[in-house]
Amino acid sequence: MSNAVKASIVDGNTALCLCVRMARTVDIGAIAAAAGFDALYVDMEHCPISVDDTSAICMAAPGFGVTPFVRVPQDDVGLASRLLDGGAYGIIFPHVETEEQAVMVSRACLFPPRGTRSAVGSTIHLGFEGLSQKEAGERLDALTLTTVMIETELGVNNAEAIAAVDGVNMVMVGTADLSAVMGKPGALDSSDIRSACERVASACQKTGKIFALGGVRNNPVLAAEYAAMGAQFIIAGMDATYLQQAAGADIVAIREAFNN
Repeated sequence: MSNAVKASIVDGNTALCLCVRMARTVDIGAIAAAAGFDALYVDMEHCPISVDDTSAICMAAPGFGVTPFVRVPQDDVGLASRLLDGGAYGIIFPHVETEEQAVMVSRACLFPPRGTRSAVGSTIHLGFEGLSQKEAGERLDALTLTTVMIETELGVNNAEAIAAVDGVNMVMVGTADLSAVMGKPGALDSSDIRSACERVASACQKTGKIFALGGVRNNPVLAAEYAAMGAQFIIAGMDATYLQQAAGADIVAIREAFNN
């Protein structure tokens, strides 16, 4: 198996990702694929989904053509390792503010000598093929995409040092949290937020890392503007929001029909 999102980004494309916060079954991967998403991430930071359900979603998603990632609670490297063993193609670490923090979380996702991830043998990613420990580690390291999220002004100030860390593949600006800590909650098109994103985008360009955006869900115009800034991975929407919006629109239409 290969990480299709990694390959697509190398080819110059922008990947669109679905945030999974409500779904608990593997068919969310098929739904994401039918909708045209390139990837999904299970948001374990903000929902009580179990490791079992998360792993099942991750195991199934590649079969539908969708690359699976998981966002863990801050710095939870032990959980990250279990999820990588269980089917995730990469981990998203929120609230990364320093180079030292980036080193710790990125090393947890790589096998020695580059990292500290515990030997696991063959996994579902490798089709449980009987490989040497060395070859299995090399293949899994190549498959894994580790993302750090910058969500504070301190993180923005340290963006270049964070992006330069070996093992960090992608740097994502969490615009929702960043706007809140900057005193402008939800003002994602403000000059301050744009300036912060530009600093992170520049850091990624200098270090050869992927620039990503979270928090611009359901705003195609803004997403396009950030893609023009260099974002190659964008969280395009969330399952719960899509359900509410579609259901709400349908209810409005039905009630209007009742009144005609």
